[in-house]
Amino acid sequence: MSELSTPAPAMHYPWQLNQWRQLSSQIDKDRLPHAMLLSGPKYIGKYQFSLTLAQRMLCESPIGGYACGSCKQCHLVTANSHPDLLMVKPEEEGKAIRIDLIRALGEFANKTAQQGGWKIALIYPAEAMNLNSANALLKNLEEPNAKTLLLLVSHEPARLSATIRSRCRMVKFPIPADLEVRNWLSQVVGPQEDVGQLLEFSEGRPLLALQLLETDWLEQRRSLDGLLDDLVAHRSTPLAIAEKCLANDPLMTIDWLYSRVASDLRYGRTAVSPRLMFRYLDRLIQAKKLMQSSSNPNIQLLWEELLLNWQLLYIVK
Repeated sequence: MSELSTPAPAMHYPWQLNQWRQLSSQIDKDRLPHAMLLSGPKYIGKYQFSLTLAQRMLCESPIGGYACGSCKQCHLVTANSHPDLLMVKPEEEGKAIRIDLIRALGEFANKTAQQGGWKIALIYPAEAMNLNSANALLKNLEEPNAKTLLLLVSHEPARLSATIRSRCRMVKFPIPADLEVRNWLSQVVGPQEDVGQLLEFSEGRPLLALQLLETDWLEQRRSLDGLLDDLVAHRSTPLAIAEKCLANDPLMTIDWLYSRVASDLRYGRTAVSPRLMFRYLDRLIQAKKLMQSSSNPNIQLLWEELLLNWQLLYIVK
């Protein structure tokens, strides 16, 4: 269950209650800002929250501060066909949001709402805008239209320009408390699953925990842990494991490697100096940025270097 595939809901997730109460109060007082930046790690439900908010703003007769779920407007949102709700996202996952999509957003914002209420544009993920797209968006942020709400959903707000961030009200979504996620996840997945391992592998991100179960990611992650153990024990080589890593999503595998190191640190599963562990975590961050850049790095060589450093790291006394 990726955030983007979540159907339009009438409710948010339980760990988003504080953010919802804050915005509900602003709605009741007619003080909602014209643009908001919903920021936080991936897989914690920001996209669903933005849809919940959009549906609430478009609903004809909200009940208890939430969309009723049964009026014409709610049905249009649920069917992804509401004319006053514009979804702006890359045509393909991992690609950029092009400038023509932002120009279309500007045209949408300047028109009269077809249903006579609010117009809402949702940009997801906001950091996918390229430089031209981001510059085109600034006009809409600087000259807001009446009853028009811009919702920028971002996993990495630092990748947005300071100019864009300064013109949006920031709503932060941290990783939920462990107990809250554990209780929710136990109800969703049932008693047969190892919730503790799911939480560790997902770093406490509830929707990623579900994604691990719904795909082959859980088996891939367990396989990676086994390969890393083999590397430390010299049962395999960095070259051999690098070739296997190439078969998976490189960014996801980098995240898993980062998670493994962070988890080893957190639970004291290594005698390696924390200073060296943190240095390796910094190297993983640099490697991820390089993979996301346009410099076209040699991914296999990069993996070989990371895995050789991993092997050396865990034999340091």
